[in-house]
Amino acid sequence: MTYRFVDRLSGKACEVQAGGTLLGRFILEPSGDEAMFLNSVAISESAYCVPDLRGQWQLLQPGQERIEGTISRTQVLDRLDTSSILDVGTSVEGVISSGGTWLDALGVSPLVPGMSERAELQDFEKFLAEHIGHLIEVCKRPRTHLRVEVERTAVSRARRVATQASSYLAAHTEDWDRPTLRAVIPKRILSLVREDQYDIYENRVAARLVDHVDAYLSRRVTEVSRLLRLFSAAGDHRSTAGQGSHWRQRRVYQLWGSSIDAGDARRKAERTLEQLKYLKYSISGLMDSLLYREVPRRAFVGTTLTMTNILANDAHYRRVADIWLAWARLGLEQSPKPEKHFEEMQALCRCFGSFALLLVIRGLEQLGIEPVDLSQSLAGQAIELTGKGARVRLSWSASDGVLRLAVDDGKPLRIVPIPASVAMLPDDGIASLMRDADVAGSLDEITLVLYPSPSTEVAFQRMEPAHAHRLHALSHEIAEQGQTKAGFLPVSPWDLTSVERVARQLRWAISAPAFLAYPPTFANPLVAEFAANAPWLKVSGPEVVVVRAPGSHEALSVAQVLEAEKSRLVALEAEHADVSQQLRMAVRDGRASGPLNGRKKGLNAEITDLQSRIGFLTSLEADLAAGVAVVQSLLACPTCASVADPRRDFKGGPGHRFSCECPDCSTQWGAEACPSCTAWIPTLLPAVTSWTVNEAEVGWLDRFLGADSLAVPYKSERGGLGYVCPSCGHGRASAGSSFTFSQGATA
Repeated sequence: MTYRFVDRLSGKACEVQAGGTLLGRFILEPSGDEAMFLNSVAISESAYCVPDLRGQWQLLQPGQERIEGTISRTQVLDRLDTSSILDVGTSVEGVISSGGTWLDALGVSPLVPGMSERAELQDFEKFLAEHIGHLIEVCKRPRTHLRVEVERTAVSRARRVATQASSYLAAHTEDWDRPTLRAVIPKRILSLVREDQYDIYENRVAARLVDHVDAYLSRRVTEVSRLLRLFSAAGDHRSTAGQGSHWRQRRVYQLWGSSIDAGDARRKAERTLEQLKYLKYSISGLMDSLLYREVPRRAFVGTTLTMTNILANDAHYRRVADIWLAWARLGLEQSPKPEKHFEEMQALCRCFGSFALLLVIRGLEQLGIEPVDLSQSLAGQAIELTGKGARVRLSWSASDGVLRLAVDDGKPLRIVPIPASVAMLPDDGIASLMRDADVAGSLDEITLVLYPSPSTEVAFQRMEPAHAHRLHALSHEIAEQGQTKAGFLPVSPWDLTSVERVARQLRWAISAPAFLAYPPTFANPLVAEFAANAPWLKVSGPEVVVVRAPGSHEALSVAQVLEAEKSRLVALEAEHADVSQQLRMAVRDGRASGPLNGRKKGLNAEITDLQSRIGFLTSLEADLAAGVAVVQSLLACPTCASVADPRRDFKGGPGHRFSCECPDCSTQWGAEACPSCTAWIPTLLPAVTSWTVNEAEVGWLDRFLGADSLAVPYKSERGGLGYVCPSCGHGRASAGSSFTFSQGATA
């Protein structure tokens, strides 16, 4: 075998069974020099398993049995989603291939490119609106060719007798009514029947033009409707600004404001949609016209128009030809070739991975994480980052599109972009994907699957509620004791909250380990000398716990003592060298050396003890600095970056428990113990006046808190807020009800 399939969910080689396959989940890696064909296209390097035009995939290799399977058409994205992902992904790939930096990548918008231009009437639509009257006139009063046919009809219906009527009647006595002595009285006779022939080339052009324009307008109505929903979503954020996190609102506005003016765009989209619907209704109405009914549905007209006398000279047909030519210039009805379709599907898989990388870069920037070297090129597929007291390493693979985020003292995050329309799968298909993702995961890492957001929320409403919630949940939000769970998030250039969703996962991967690193603990036998005047330390024998950051007046004198001891060591070593010299001279001169030997031994012991003490002091200084850095990093507000007062705003507790409140924005964060499994729960709650939550509503956490959250809040039995345990899931059973939260309520 000279190839292998790699499951991107697990990153391991696997066997692909015949049957249904998920678009973009598997990668084919050929090896060797033998020719290999995927969907009849020769491949020599890694390629995604994608469907052909029939919704099937097949692998051919000379001398080997064909391997084939299917990929349901419901998984394939529509043209709008595909084009938007290709546009954004291509822009990101351009930045990387040109050696662009982190800042260059931030210059690419994660939203639909050219939204303002898309919301306006296009040139073809303006031209159509100007000349649609001619198409309507042609469909209502079409030109025809006169066709004369000979038919055997009743005498009463005959208007013109055919020339061969007499001879035919003489040979067909069954058409006689009765014979007479002088002639035959016919019952039926051959007559000339004149009919208007509508099925002519010019009318076929008009009928097929109605079909083409109707399909075009349907796509445009869908596109502008989605744009209008996007613009309306920005307005909805404004109308709900009094609820949820206002920091989230601000970030959404900043993202939106960098792309377009929401108010003007919404009005523009409404006007455009109204005009497009008018054109759509006008064109759809022509499908009931005389011309459209008379021209066969299978009548085909090539894209290249043949200019006949009617199309060139008739006042109305001439404009119909102009509309056809304008439509043909759009290039929408070119039948895709298998090779081109294969390349487009491969590009879609790659570009969705690039789009995911852009979301991660935007999310990290939103959290205050940036490269150590801002001038470093992204072409290296890895970059070192720092910020908020954390050091992380982001890497990505051009071959499989998987992103990895390594965090100091935390589980690595593995992000797998899958370009399949997961939300359109049947319930059993969704359940199967979730099982596979859970099995492919590991307890030693966090797995997140990104998939394209559906065009409407109806896709989530039709599926089982548990599946809809799971497709919006991170791994820690649906945790079960001792089981691995993968997270799922919908993202799209058409979705305003894509960056927020990814940033929510990034915050958990980076902040949760930092919260649970409290309190810093170490051992040092000399700490008792300094702890008497250090209320921010808790000492038990040689064990030291840093319970909070010291104030400016509470700094210990470890550095000064260390410097003094180092100076004393230098003096002792100098004295030791002098005594050693005197001892050598006494031995040479034959004088008594006993006192000098005793002094040298005493100096040796004193120097050894002092060196040990200096080592402990050095270790104490380093451990204290590291511990203070940990607790000081917990003082920085996760939302506004203000620094809390360590004595007034920060409170430590037993175990990993601590709580802190921002003095500027009143955001609360900390860690608390799970009442069920005693695991520790990192918490974050921004300041909100009040908000009403329906936990049964899909995606409510993204709409209210977004990235300003860690563990999922819920209403506790005592009326306050509790948090879902990321280890055993305690509290998740309490979710699913509506509740109103007021700032200050606690569990």
